[in-house]
Amino acid sequence: MNDFFDSRVRTDGVADTQAWLQAQYGHVDVLADHASISEHAVGDESFALRRLAWECRAEIVYEADRFFFATSGPGYAWRIGSRAGDYSVEPGIVEPGHELIGRPDKTEVQLLSFDAQWLRETARTIYGDEALEIRFGDTGPVSRRLRDYWLATVRWALTQTPLLAEPLVRAHVRRALVAATLEAFPLLGDPRERRASAIEQAAVYAAAVSWIDDHASLPVTIDDAARAVGTSTQGLRRAFLANGHLASTPEDHLAHARLSAAHADLLAADPTTTSVVDIAARWGFVDLAAFVQAYRDAYRTTPRRTLDR
Repeated sequence: MNDFFDSRVRTDGVADTQAWLQAQYGHVDVLADHASISEHAVGDESFALRRLAWECRAEIVYEADRFFFATSGPGYAWRIGSRAGDYSVEPGIVEPGHELIGRPDKTEVQLLSFDAQWLRETARTIYGDEALEIRFGDTGPVSRRLRDYWLATVRWALTQTPLLAEPLVRAHVRRALVAATLEAFPLLGDPRERRASAIEQAAVYAAAVSWIDDHASLPVTIDDAARAVGTSTQGLRRAFLANGHLASTPEDHLAHARLSAAHADLLAADPTTTSVVDIAARWGFVDLAAFVQAYRDAYRTTPRRTLDR
């Protein structure tokens, strides 16, 4: 995802606040003589973290086009159909197509949102179920323990917002948030089957990482790795998509393992008897220019400089 955004907004006065809120949420009535709101939003097209400070009392009517998961300080009552609650008491969901009637009253709100299609595809990858649809059986978490886990994950993610412009950091934070959310809220279907599938994929991933690391010096392929851990090549790719933070494909992990090994060799080698070309070839990098660029991206220096230390 390259469409990263990091935006801050602050309104002053009832008219500006009303106009901005209506642009974001549709029907909004600001119920105050003095009003302002501030928002810090960070994310990309797949997810967003938003922190809003309402310095007014208002009523909003909003039909969601994404999945929203919210928590707040005291003062955010809500209604969705026949269900009602307060986000300060219990975190809650707004699903796409559902109409939220919210009544914030001088409070702070933390919102996590996911694009519906992205969340569905990610959940299918995590649980290994190509038919999985994302629907929830209730508006709140399934237990107090998982509620606390989700809240702690969101609090941690908010501390990472200064770093989210970095794609690898953003992918790690996004993965932690989606895993916590899918576990904490009551996704329809059999949670035991989903958990068993996720555990199986995590075991495949761990075994494959270990095997690839042990065999990186050999002319192995990803098909070899899949056979070694008892899965198909496609199953191995699904396991990496579901569990890999730094490398989302087995091919990337193999390349990273070989690059790391080349780095160790460059640090240990004698520059009077060993060349960068020798070490690159030893680890399967036949295109020297591509090796130098990959090394520079990973270590912020050149192989030559590392070798000459």
